[in-house]
Formats: sequence, C-alpha cells, structure tokens
Amino acid sequence: MRSGEPPDEKLLARRPLYYIAFVLMIFSAILRQPLLFVAGLLVFALAFVPELWYRYCLRQLTVDRRPATTRMMLGDTIEMTIAIENRKPLPLPWLQIVDDVPESLPIRNQQIAPSSSPERALLTNTLALWAYQRVRRRYFIRALARGAYRFGPMKLRSTDPFGILTRETTLDQTVALVIHPLVAPLERFGLPAHAPFGERKAPRRLLEDPLRVSGIRDYVPGDEPRRIHWKATARTGSLQSKVYESSTSHTLAIFLDVRTLSHSTMGYDPALIELHICAAASVANWAIEQGYAVGIYANGTLGVPEFAEIGMATRARHAAPLQDETAEERLQREIERTTATLRLRIAPSTRQEQLTHIFDGLARTLPYYGLPMEQLIVSEERALPTGATIVYIGTESILDVPLIVALRRLKSHGHAVSLLLTQSHESAQQGADHTIQLAGLDTHYIGGKATWENLITDALGAEAQDFFRNQRRGFTGYVGSPLSDDGLTDEVSSLAGQSDQPDTNAEQENGTSDGHTTQPGSKAGGWRRSRALVVE
Repeated sequence: MRSGEPPDEKLLARRPLYYIAFVLMIFSAILRQPLLFVAGLLVFALAFVPELWYRYCLRQLTVDRRPATTRMMLGDTIEMTIAIENRKPLPLPWLQIVDDVPESLPIRNQQIAPSSSPERALLTNTLALWAYQRVRRRYFIRALARGAYRFGPMKLRSTDPFGILTRETTLDQTVALVIHPLVAPLERFGLPAHAPFGERKAPRRLLEDPLRVSGIRDYVPGDEPRRIHWKATARTGSLQSKVYESSTSHTLAIFLDVRTLSHSTMGYDPALIELHICAAASVANWAIEQGYAVGIYANGTLGVPEFAEIGMATRARHAAPLQDETAEERLQREIERTTATLRLRIAPSTRQEQLTHIFDGLARTLPYYGLPMEQLIVSEERALPTGATIVYIGTESILDVPLIVALRRLKSHGHAVSLLLTQSHESAQQGADHTIQLAGLDTHYIGGKATWENLITDALGAEAQDFFRNQRRGFTGYVGSPLSDDGLTDEVSSLAGQSDQPDTNAEQENGTSDGHTTQPGSKAGGWRRSRALVVE
C-alpha cells in the first residue's frame, strides 16, 4: 500500500495465508517432506499473486475517451474512440470498463444495460491487456435526439489470474456531446421567399456601436485610445484595435415560448416543443445567411449535464437545510433555484460564431420552468435595437391577453412583429377561431404534430419510427441500428519501446465501418434532407 493510505481490509484478511505457508515450509524442513514444501509454495502463491495484481493492476493504466466531434446535427453518426493503455510490465488478464452513457442515444450493435440513474445506461467493455499494450475501441453513435449529453464517469475493474481479488476505481473523466436541432428551409411561409418577415431598408453604415465589439484588428494611426483592445495588445505584443458592430445593422430577435399547454401542471407536448425549436433554428439559420444580427430569448431552462451533478450536489451539501428537510429535498430545491437562472439569452450579433452559439443554446433548451413570455419580453424590451424585427414562436393555445399586449407594445415602439404559431391538440379541441389576427399582428401557422412527424421522417428515414416510439414512452435502452452492421472495432499495438508511435496492427472484432462517420464541421445530417417548413 502507498504511504499515508489506510490498510486495506481485503489484504489484512488474507494475512493468515502467509503464516500458513511459512508454517508448512518449516514443517517440511523438520519432517523432510517435499510435499509439505510444495503445499507451502502453493499457499504462498495463492496469497502473493492476487495481492500483487490487486495492488498494481490499475496503476499506470490510462483510459481516454474521445469523440470525433463534440457538436453534431440531428441525424448524424459520429465515431467515439476509447483508448486503453497498460504502461507497466504487469499484464491484465481481465479488465472491465463500465461507461455511464445517455440512454437516449443509440450505440450501434452494442448492448447497454439499465442504470440506477434516470435516463442513463451502462455500456460495458471487457478485454485483456498484455504488458505495455494499447487497445483502441471504436463505436458509432447515432444522433436521434436533440440535446446535450454527458458520457462518463467510467468504472474500471480488474482482477488477478485466479479471479480471487477484484480492484475497482472510478474515473471522473466526462465528455459532453451537443446535438443541434433539426434545421429546415423556409420556402413556404406565405410571404415572399426573399423577405418572409417584411421588406427591410437598404443597410447604411452610419454609426458604430461601442457597446458591441465584433472582433479586433491591427492598430491604425489615428485610432482613438478608447478603441485600443489592451488585453489583445498584451497577448499579441502589438497594438490591437476593437472592431465595432454597426448600430444600423438589421436585427432579428427570436422569442421562443417552450410552453405548449395552457396549464403547466398538464406537462408539455414533446412534438410541439421540438417543432418550436426546429422553427427557431430554421429562422436563425435563414437570418444569419441574410446578414441579420440575430438574437434569441427563451423562457425554458438550459440543460448543462456536464456540471449539474457535481455542482448541484456540492451546493446542496453546503446549503442551509429547511426545517424537516431531507438531503434529497435539499438537492431538489437547489436544482430548482439554480436552473431558474439558466435561461437561453443570446444578444443579437453578426459574429461568425453566432449561429453555433444559437444552435448550442437551442440544443440545451428544456421545456421546464417556463416563465410567462410577457415577463421575458418586458425584461428584454429596452435592450432591443430600434427597428428590430421580432419573431415570436409558440403555441396558439398559450396566447393570452397579457402576451398579446406585450407583443403589440413592441409593434407600437417601431418593431416589426411576426408570430409563428403551432396548433396543439388542446387548441383543436377548443375550436380555435383564429381571432388572434384581429390583434393587428402578422400571424402565420406552421402546423402541429403532423408537421413535425413529416420533418423528422424526411430527416431520419426508417429510423424515424424508433424516434417516435422512444419519444412516446421514453428511452429504455437501444441495441444496434436497423440500417447498418457497424460494429465495435479494436486496434491493438505494443507499447514496448514505441509508446508514442501510431497503431499499425488493427484487428476487427465485430465488423468494419461503412463510412458513415461524421467528421468535425460536417453538415451531413437530417437538416439537409428535411422537408421545407410549411406554413398554412
């Protein structure tokens, strides 16, 4: 054992075996019985060999999980690689890696077991490693659900050649995978294709807004001192000046309402919330291509699985408990308090990375803790540039008098306001009469559940049935993909004397790749094949 560590109970319980081996060897010398000596050696081996592996089996063992990319579009397939290296002369006859993975992402041709944690599953890999050997395993993940997903932590288990003692440890190494929402072209919004939200004036670059920095450039003689970017100057060693956005650039602000039912206690409609997010992503994609400064605001919660369990649990332990409050109730209270501040709020900008930020935010948007949209509009109204185009995306049955008043107030302040509304089963039962158009707002209906099913079917093809089935009942595990025979691949190489050399000896365990791996930055996926978002 290492210095400073408490004695291991398993090893202490095996100390009598050494005494038995020592006694047998002494008696073999006194009685001159070779068989007693052999028996002593066997008992010593049964005591020493398992202890040797128990102490050192997980030392100098590295496990690295790495996806081909951390961002992907709905419908894409990416490759996840796990590299295991044994950097010691002690071989490992049995090594098990149990990876905690999201339950809602299918892993091709891999059995996943249920986990005690909700919406999680366990992916188990078992292998053997020789001394100074590296094994690289690959498996393929199909993006069938929008969201942010955490892979990890991992549990490592190893045992000795006799299988007597098993050592276990947990690696807190995690990887986040963000799956962007489906994007559809805006070809039939009932308005001219070149201006779905009304005509806009020719852009004029009259003034620069010093509050909006879009980048940096080299200093030019004559630049004002306040334009100098001192942090960039210190980093590069030469004077750098700020580049401001034009205050007269066209702005489009999207207000996304995640509420799909009139009463929050009734839950939410998963098909409608996905259609809302798909429409928001499609509008943002179109506006960026047209040169708009695009921003987005939503009243839902942002999911951050990379930090939720660590941060929430730590804060909950230090939070002052209420009267008669259990630890679980305190953790839930801390989650509600923290997530209430995690809202999607991205200010309008024309930066190159703005669309990626918007897609990331929409991927993490959850339909929980939805605030009334009129409160969000009031809080953001003063920050909106003059003349900005406002696009509200929500469900028809959610529209009430306070929300209509807030939208009309935006219009009275010089903003062009458009409503993209979905129709829920609730509004159909109530017999919507479309009187909302009397409010003087530009209103368009983008369909309902059937529209979303058509979009996702065009994007995912035959796998859309798995998507709908799992959306209705929740994922309970996924085995393989009906479209491919992709399997898990092993690459093995010796590390003796060449630990930094690339792998040269590859062995296929369960098949080969069919070339569907998505490379970083690729836009292959459902949004290219999807049907146009239809507006009635």
